[in-house]
Amino acid sequence: MDLRLLKSFLLVAKLLNITKAAEQLGFSQPAVTAQIYSLEEAFHVRLFKRNGKRLSLTEAGSSMITYAERLVSLWEETRNVMCSFEHSTETIRLGVSTQMINYFLPDILAETQSQMPQTCISIEVCMSTQKVLEGILEHRYDLGFIHGDNSYEPICQHGIWIEDVLWVASSNYIKNHSNKVNLSKDLLINYTKGTVFRQKFDETVGPIELQSPIEYSDSAAIKRAVIAGLGISYLPGTLVREEIERGVLGILEQGPRMQLKISLIHHQEQSFSLPMYSLLCVLAQQADAAKSLKDLIV
Repeated sequence: MDLRLLKSFLLVAKLLNITKAAEQLGFSQPAVTAQIYSLEEAFHVRLFKRNGKRLSLTEAGSSMITYAERLVSLWEETRNVMCSFEHSTETIRLGVSTQMINYFLPDILAETQSQMPQTCISIEVCMSTQKVLEGILEHRYDLGFIHGDNSYEPICQHGIWIEDVLWVASSNYIKNHSNKVNLSKDLLINYTKGTVFRQKFDETVGPIELQSPIEYSDSAAIKRAVIAGLGISYLPGTLVREEIERGVLGILEQGPRMQLKISLIHHQEQSFSLPMYSLLCVLAQQADAAKSLKDLIV
């Protein structure tokens, strides 16, 4: 049933004048007459009767008013409810490590919100990858971002980025010492044990005597300490790119080469909303994005 027919009928029934109803509806008088005729044909009844130039409702027409009003009202109510879903704010709950919140995610999240401006992205910063994994297992996060690998069977992991870890020092430190890494002599500002970066360092370098009087769990804190000239360290390339370009930090040579995989994780039972698919599409455009991630959005 075309609701325009019912709306035209209701206005004609109110005004009892097809010409005036046509003017208010923005239709021609013959078009409104045809609409009324279509309704009468559909129900095999006459809705109006003419007495000279006067128009009046038949008994069927009078009964039709109640049902036409209900149908039009129900349609308007349905449309309003559906529109509320279209414009409602949906929240994506993210669990991320402190190592990523400052340098990897901002551009990704900005692009996602430009595509889905009604989306609210709730981010919980975790002190370790393990905390992110636990949040996914307990369904506290919809999605998580981690360095390294996951060993929990219910968690799905999709690589999105290979992070180069760079050995850096302040320009003054390099001037006064050397542009080459010497772990037996250099003051190393290290990550605390239990962090993903420290684990990668220990796996790569192995047991070695270090001059490492300062340890931090946070990459941003280590970067500030290196800029202050307290020693050398290894940091994510994306975190120090700007300082290297400005000459505040310099890249050291002959340091142990390290890379870390950044991955998106989610519970295998996780369902994906439209805003989440938008985020996945942005992530899938990354050069190192795994095929498993691209398959999610097909």
